[in-house]
Amino acid sequence: MLRLLLWLFHLPLQLLLLASFALTDLLRALSLPLKRLFRARREPAAPVQTDACSVVMLNWNGRRLMEESLPPLMRALETCPGDHEVLVVDNGSEDDSLAWLDREYPQVRVLALPRNLGFSQGNNRGVEAACRDIVVLLNNDMIVEENFLAPLLEPFQDEQVFAVSAQIFFPPGRRREETGNTSSWLRRGRLEMAHNPLGRAHENRSVLPVLWAGGGSTAFHRSRFLQLGGFSHLYSPVYVEDADLSYRAWRRGWKVLLASPSRVLHKHRSSSSRRFEKRQLDDIVEERRLWYLWRNHPWSWLLPHFFLYAGHLTDAISPTGYWKALRKLPRVLALRLAEPPRRWSDARIRGWIETPFRYLDRFHPRRAELSRDPSRLRILIVSAYLPHLGYHGGGGRVFQLLRQVSGRHQVSLAAFVESDKEKAEISQVAPHCHRIEVIRRGRYSPVSPFPYEPFEEFNCPRFRRLLERMLAEEDFDLVHFEWTQMVQYQDLFPHTPSLVTEIEVNYMAHWTQVQVESNPWRKLRKTYNTLQTLYREVEMCRRVDKVICVTDDDRDYLRGYLPGDSLEVVNTGVDTRFYTVGQEEDVDRNAVVFVGAFRHDPNIDAMHFFCRDVFPLILRDRPNTHLYIVGSSPPASIRKLADHPQITVTGFVEDLRDYYDLAQVVVVPLRTGVGIRGKVLEGWSAGKAMVATRLACQGIRALHGENILVADDPRDIARWTLALLRHPEFARRLGRAGRATVEERYDWVPLGERMSGVYSRLLGVQSEEDAKRGAA
Repeated sequence: MLRLLLWLFHLPLQLLLLASFALTDLLRALSLPLKRLFRARREPAAPVQTDACSVVMLNWNGRRLMEESLPPLMRALETCPGDHEVLVVDNGSEDDSLAWLDREYPQVRVLALPRNLGFSQGNNRGVEAACRDIVVLLNNDMIVEENFLAPLLEPFQDEQVFAVSAQIFFPPGRRREETGNTSSWLRRGRLEMAHNPLGRAHENRSVLPVLWAGGGSTAFHRSRFLQLGGFSHLYSPVYVEDADLSYRAWRRGWKVLLASPSRVLHKHRSSSSRRFEKRQLDDIVEERRLWYLWRNHPWSWLLPHFFLYAGHLTDAISPTGYWKALRKLPRVLALRLAEPPRRWSDARIRGWIETPFRYLDRFHPRRAELSRDPSRLRILIVSAYLPHLGYHGGGGRVFQLLRQVSGRHQVSLAAFVESDKEKAEISQVAPHCHRIEVIRRGRYSPVSPFPYEPFEEFNCPRFRRLLERMLAEEDFDLVHFEWTQMVQYQDLFPHTPSLVTEIEVNYMAHWTQVQVESNPWRKLRKTYNTLQTLYREVEMCRRVDKVICVTDDDRDYLRGYLPGDSLEVVNTGVDTRFYTVGQEEDVDRNAVVFVGAFRHDPNIDAMHFFCRDVFPLILRDRPNTHLYIVGSSPPASIRKLADHPQITVTGFVEDLRDYYDLAQVVVVPLRTGVGIRGKVLEGWSAGKAMVATRLACQGIRALHGENILVADDPRDIARWTLALLRHPEFARRLGRAGRATVEERYDWVPLGERMSGVYSRLLGVQSEEDAKRGAA
């Protein structure tokens, strides 16, 4: 209730403040053309000398602190070759600091100030007195590691760098309140400023952007520091001046970075805690946060701030403290009005800090190319489903090719999983991956107002954030999207060669459903879905450099919509070492087997069609025939088929080979869908006689009467199935021919070599296979 009353009481004031800031920003906008007209011409920045620096240490009654901090600092300077100097700025000390320095460290320069000018002015005086291009500001309660200096100096080879901060640690047993990885955000109108934990990106990258560089552990570009006026006296005597200076530098087009290999130990508030009580320090910090917010931040932040901040008047700051902060409002508005034209917007700066990979893409777009090893490429596979065996054909294909490619290249995987249970299958693919990241597919973001969007359920913000994190942490030579829907994330890879596998040509799969639909209304609806799918599919395929098709037919479906040289065919294969010809005594002469995962609609249609139109014809002639429907996730309509005494619906099975060994005939009565022909290839590899539709045989070397029997009419399917049931020798001969076909054309080893060749050609490097051919 108190907060509500305070909010109501302060609301008129907040509206008045908002109006004053609006007027200030209007006047600034009107003055910008004049500022640009009279602004001094920007000269190219002269390169700074990165093998020399001035270390400026601010001291106030800190002899005991310097006894701890100066020895490791002097050792660090000795181990980092260069013409360095140490300058101690004594802020009116009353202890024996000056005498001790003169006695123990005569080589250290001393600038003795007549009184304590505070943190901002004291450091500004030190920077003015420094003699080197780079100035390292170091609090006297900072204990440096021996190799801390070189990582701070090296980034200044980039002419846009303004400041480079060290990573900060706290003494053992104390909570680590500072890290150097800084950011800020609004929380219900209040500015939050924080040091965030360092992650894997900081371990792998030498420098990354931060919002501000700490004033007590940072190397600064001296001339730019002075050009900005140094630390603003607005914040004297302490706190937030470094955040203000850094943000103004960012907007000038200068970078503020964290060098994580540079490490210092901070004995936090060893000086300030002797001048102020804790409550005073908290009030000082909050007061200065307000000035910093008011001086620097855009309207998108000020609107929620002024409407909501009064609700914090009893926790973050007292009403009295807030009114004290308002006393400097005229000065803050004057500084806001005088702000020069900005080179980089607030949104862009924050985007680089919050998603560091965008900073890397902006300033280091060729980083992967410069570190590439053509003999071992770094490949990122972005997959709609977890690659593993025993789930569905697409996942099996991705797994097998990944396994083959990983023998030559470094493969990382980012994928969705459908359930927590499926995460257990990561163990299959883990031995073949440098890195695996998975997220359970959940809430997604709509992509358009159209009533049918075929791929938007895979447009998940959490997955996008996962990819952003991975890209910040390491570089990849190319990205391979498995399934068309994953190309929605291609915008994250503007400088990375990319390709997509059309596991099936989606629009054509939809069209096959239209062709078998008899209901006019549903036929019209499916036609619309087909056209919408065609539009989205082609749009996505045009975003990548290469499109991998699994059959020649699939490639032909896309010709005319995409450039011919962007299309490649890498067939689906089969593991001929896993699926082998079983023992004859295991065969049940009456067993007909269908294998397929029922998350795939064409498999559902195939079994309804077979059980309704074909199986009764078989039973009429051979009543002992038994149909085994094998595959994961059967819906209720498929499970109901098991009500027939001659039909078994198994659901998921641990080993498909048990049912292939049992089968006298394997049937593949697909009427819809395109793409992978894994069912036929697995049956062939198991040495089984097969009856399949023409659609099921598309894109593979299926020859009727030689290695398979092909039929579309229900009576013909039944007739050929009965022929194989009656004539075991005919079935064995057909099965042997199928086995010979997969051994010759569809083994995963040569297909993996082909996939590796596609990667190499995409990057313009010579693959191992190309090198062998050249040598021959």
